[in-house]
Amino acid sequence: MSFDGIKKANNRAFIMKDCELTEINTEGYKKGELKFESKEDWMRKTNLFTEGDGDDANIMNFVNLGISVKGLKDENFNNEIKLKYQYTELGKLLLKFNKDNLELTDNFKDDLKGAIESKDPRRFKEITKEYGQFIPTEIILGGRVYFKDFEIILESSTDYAGEGSINASSRFLSSFGSSSDSGSSAGPLNCRIGGDFSDSKKKSNFYSFSRMRLLGGKHPDGENFDEKSWIKSLNDYQNWECIELKNPISIFQLLPDDLRKACFLSIGKKILYTSTQTYNYDLYDLGRHGDFELGNIPENILDIILNEEADCNIFAAAVNADDNSKKVFFSCQIFRKPKAKPSIMIHGIQEKFQQCKYQLKINVMVIGYDVFERTMKLQLECELITRNIPFFGIPILSNLDSSNNSLIIGHNFCNTHSNNKFRIDTFSYCVKGQHYVNLPKFTFCTIVILSNTTPNNSYESFPFKFNRWKNPFVDFKEPNPRFISLYLSKDDNYNPIFLNQRSKQISIEYIDCNCSKINETCFICKSKKSKVSAKRNNIECKIWNYQDFEYTKGLFKAIAKNRPNFECLYINIQFEDLNGIKEILLGCTILNRLHLYINDEIEEEEDNCDEILNILADCSPKNF
Repeated sequence: MSFDGIKKANNRAFIMKDCELTEINTEGYKKGELKFESKEDWMRKTNLFTEGDGDDANIMNFVNLGISVKGLKDENFNNEIKLKYQYTELGKLLLKFNKDNLELTDNFKDDLKGAIESKDPRRFKEITKEYGQFIPTEIILGGRVYFKDFEIILESSTDYAGEGSINASSRFLSSFGSSSDSGSSAGPLNCRIGGDFSDSKKKSNFYSFSRMRLLGGKHPDGENFDEKSWIKSLNDYQNWECIELKNPISIFQLLPDDLRKACFLSIGKKILYTSTQTYNYDLYDLGRHGDFELGNIPENILDIILNEEADCNIFAAAVNADDNSKKVFFSCQIFRKPKAKPSIMIHGIQEKFQQCKYQLKINVMVIGYDVFERTMKLQLECELITRNIPFFGIPILSNLDSSNNSLIIGHNFCNTHSNNKFRIDTFSYCVKGQHYVNLPKFTFCTIVILSNTTPNNSYESFPFKFNRWKNPFVDFKEPNPRFISLYLSKDDNYNPIFLNQRSKQISIEYIDCNCSKINETCFICKSKKSKVSAKRNNIECKIWNYQDFEYTKGLFKAIAKNRPNFECLYINIQFEDLNGIKEILLGCTILNRLHLYINDEIEEEEDNCDEILNILADCSPKNF
């Protein structure tokens, strides 16, 4: 889709072997009014997609992409939105097909394989410029005539000229292609909606005129419109044009399954969805958690989450909207059964329990492979930086019962200063029993920011300040929920540290353990004694950049500390020395799934692949 109408690609991506043709048996013709509510609505309708197609979310993906390709903020376009048309339409034939009716061209297949082998996601963007973005799999052929009648309130007396076009070709069946953002024309017939107009500094606040435009059918030039003659001309199929497009599908979705999968794996994971939603949390029983269902996620994103190929990860953060409520903080965990929609478990932790209601802001982020690649709008890693999503981890439970439904799993990241090793401290606290317990079985999902675009801004650090009561905190100007992580710059033996995030402040919280009441001192109380102080302020909220390879290596080594509890690991990694993989796998006695993503841009990539295979063969448990 484009400002100048729908475009046909430079090169053919597919050959259509056959299709389904259905004659449209309508009595008479259809009359209606075409008007626009927004630039998105204008882009959609002038590119021959109507409302209520049943796949609005998919269509809007291509609409928004078309708007982003061409800057549509100028005055000319805004005036086009104010146009209004009366139209007469006569549909004659419905053409439908699916991927089974298509065959890849050799050039398209070769270019796809070249992009996959290059390991450069930007190559796929170039492919869409040559072969198009999508193919409408339902096309209505016939005729449509537009009568333009509009009024524009003049905002100024500047000259302007504007036009919007719909490009269509009567050679559609013999010249099958795909819609593109390349800027090429769409065929021999260029039917334009609208026309050229200008304001020569007129004093009047209004002006209007009418003009006729044909899309299909024939009519003598220079004569008043003869409706009967135009309808009669549509009895000849050679006078038909495309008057409506439906069900657009990305060219990548129409690929054979093996090639399609290779494409989205090569493109890599990206941010599929982010949102901030309000959640009314009712804390009415000690130990009970709130379940935040992902009910407001768009259906197309939910389809991706439920697709195993997408391998999605869900991240969440809960923020107390009431800055004055300081005697409670909240912890998020993901609960996800296989092949089921995940939910966010939210625990409220109080010093002394009392029933309360809170309004929370829940920040949700979905990362995964876009297996239903509707557009090739690449979301590279730099998008994470712009959203202030640094380096973050979250526990995931796949089973929920009485043994773990009142547990929260906390974590801190610590620099041990021993051969550049880092440690992840994880700990589990029973909210109902109010004491620390052994870790349950869980998956710990970690995100590390990667970006080639900000080498001079590799990380951002927020040091803690201390109030008069010596409590550490970090203040922010904007009341936005954030994905935050805690970084200990020294290996001090701190008590388990929790972060309390309110709208404009983050503070450190400690939880009292009642293990002494059950006549048994827990392992946490035996070994953890220190608290953060102004004299030993070794703690920060940190934003990490992918260029910190040493930190990344140390991070994955630190995972090995809790390896006996891991059934599944997701590892995104980019570094030359792969020995850290060994540290993870050794001792993972119950590990049965490993998702390993390596972005390797060094020249010896083939040797590294061999080394990875050797490591997996040597270190993996038998059931891996």
